[in-house]
Amino acid sequence: MRLGWRMASVEEVKRRHEGRLMKIRGVVGVGIGRKDGKDCIRVYVGEDSPKVLAALPRILDDVPVEIVVSGTFKARPEGPS
Repeated sequence: MRLGWRMASVEEVKRRHEGRLMKIRGVVGVGIGRKDGKDCIRVYVGEDSPKVLAALPRILDDVPVEIVVSGTFKARPEGPS
C-alpha cells in the first residue's frame, strides 16, 4: 500500500467521470446520492432504454452507480415564487 493513498471521495469520482458520462446518448444528468446507506453516483437517464442502460457502468472507482430513469430535465425560469 502506498503512503498517502486514500480512497477517492464521491465528489472526486463524480468530477472525474461526469464529462464522459454526459456524452453517453440518453444521459440527462449526473449527481451524488445515497444507496443502501452508502454514497453513490447517480446517473439520470431520459428513458428506460436497454441500449442506454448497457452503456452505463455499475461502479466507478469503487463507488457504486445508481441509474435513475428521470425523463428529461428543463430549466425553470427565475422569478418570484
